[in-house]
Amino acid sequence: MENEKDYYKLMENPFLLDIEDKMEYTNEELDHIQSLLQKKYLDYIIEDGYNDDFKWPFHHVRDRCTKGLCYKQRIIDLPNNILPMKNLYKVGDGGNGKNCFVCYSHLNTDRCDFSKTMLQSLEEVGFNGYFYLFNGGFPNPTGTEMKYAGVPYSFKVFAILEARKKGFEKVIWIDAACYAVNNPQRLFDMLNENNVIFRWFYPNQFETEPGKISYDREVLPKTLELLNKLTERDVRNDFNVNTIVFGLNLNLDIINDFIAEYYEMVKLGLPFLSTYPEETVFAAILNKPKYKHVFNYHNHEISKLYINEHYQNKNQAKSSGYFFLQRRYYN
Repeated sequence: MENEKDYYKLMENPFLLDIEDKMEYTNEELDHIQSLLQKKYLDYIIEDGYNDDFKWPFHHVRDRCTKGLCYKQRIIDLPNNILPMKNLYKVGDGGNGKNCFVCYSHLNTDRCDFSKTMLQSLEEVGFNGYFYLFNGGFPNPTGTEMKYAGVPYSFKVFAILEARKKGFEKVIWIDAACYAVNNPQRLFDMLNENNVIFRWFYPNQFETEPGKISYDREVLPKTLELLNKLTERDVRNDFNVNTIVFGLNLNLDIINDFIAEYYEMVKLGLPFLSTYPEETVFAAILNKPKYKHVFNYHNHEISKLYINEHYQNKNQAKSSGYFFLQRRYYN
């Protein structure tokens, strides 16, 4: 390959932080980590890959690709005494004690405020189980994840594994802007039938639909080339993965294999440079022959995981059978 050394140094993670691995960090250490994140400057990579054919304007692509760098958001806000928080809540009678929803958000965002209403919504619809909420900080289940805090949207699997440390076997990630409008207990039953839960789309289907990845218009060209090399296929033909609601049955060896492959992608960092960072990576892994059976799951309820309030209000979403309604947010 010509200019091999300039090929974004493909085996080097531009998001990687030079910090010590440890299970817990003090507030002062988190403040230092935040300063390291804010010093990261990756615009040159995005500018080099962006072109006028992209679906979104440059500022949106930049925002998505640098979400973990905390330009506007915070993992901690010491000057205003806004500190990280994580709480495990028992909802209803706790059910069988093995099912848990998880959610994480940066501080000082709409989504952080929205996430605090999730518990009440789960109680109101009669859910019995647990809810694990993280605001600020960064999910760090093995003590090795904090150095990857800058990798955009990498935290979903990490938050799920935080719940596994608490003994939960079936864990479902819910985006912070969502709230329950119908009892989502059925989703955990579905994890008995299939080892994952998420919405998915056929390749090149309904390109304008929110959450649908158009690889040529949303994935930076060098990232696309890297994913093709890593998977030994053209990922533009992949089934697309949407993870507003994303659940894993952690009892299964194949799911643990998926998680291990995901960590390898996080270590590289560059596979996440797209407008749908984690979903592009999830799709790259799950479309491998070993996992591709997960797309054979045609339960009609998959289409009812969530809907955005742009399309339906709360009463409409509830009567239509959706489990969650996603609010519009701005940061």
